[in-house]
Amino acid sequence: MPTLDLSRRVLVASAAAAALLPLRQAVAQTAAAKGDWLSMIKAHHALIAKSFDELMASEKRTYLQRDRLIRAIGYQLTAHSVAEENVIYPALAMAGMTSESDKLYLDQAHAKVMNAQMEMATRANREGKDWMAPAKSLQAAVLKHAKEDEEGNIYPKLQQKLDAAMNKMLTADYQREFASVKPVRAAAG
Repeated sequence: MPTLDLSRRVLVASAAAAALLPLRQAVAQTAAAKGDWLSMIKAHHALIAKSFDELMASEKRTYLQRDRLIRAIGYQLTAHSVAEENVIYPALAMAGMTSESDKLYLDQAHAKVMNAQMEMATRANREGKDWMAPAKSLQAAVLKHAKEDEEGNIYPKLQQKLDAAMNKMLTADYQREFASVKPVRAAAG
């Protein structure tokens, strides 16, 4: 069914763009308020948590509505992780926090696998609830990583170790890397 496939690709592309919009707004608002990289990350974490809450409340939605939410979370996690993996985690290692950096990279890799499992479970069982267990596992892992490890421990230590110029540079680099992630566009035809 080529028409259904094209419709689905258009829906996914629209969801991708919509998923990144709140995150891009969070970056812009944080930057406008003279926020730093840690403020941006906290705003991203809050938006990702909100998206997970919306997904968990979507039990009675159609497959396509649920799939849109799952794809949106995937894009949010990707945009956010690119900035962290390319800017913040290397900064941790350079500040002598190599074991913390390694742990966070490993957490991100596990989250990517869990996200793929959630997406596959959703596609494999469109009408059932088999998607819920992988979604809950991913949600728990992402929120623990974000709130306990990054916000609650590692990032405040990094921020304190760095001088004002380095924190300013990380903020600009984080914004640049985050903005580099573009939603996938549906191919015509």
